Amino acid sequence: MSKNPNLKKQPVEHTMKGSRQAVMHSMHMLYVLGYAEICEWSPLEPTGVPDEVITTMMKYWLLP
Repeated sequence: MSKNPNLKKQPVEHTMKGSRQAVMHSMHMLYVLGYAEICEWSPLEPTGVPDEVITTMMKYWLLP
């Protein structure tokens, strides 16, 4: 397989905020769809808003 020298690795950051239950459900659905492994997400952290957590994930795409 040859590499295209015109393609560059470009990052995109995904962020999810919400209740622990909603965020975990979203992470699971993205896993089921084959988009992201659970371990790719950062640990759930409280946001300071009651009952709200945040997590992030980086994806890298080869784009021109």
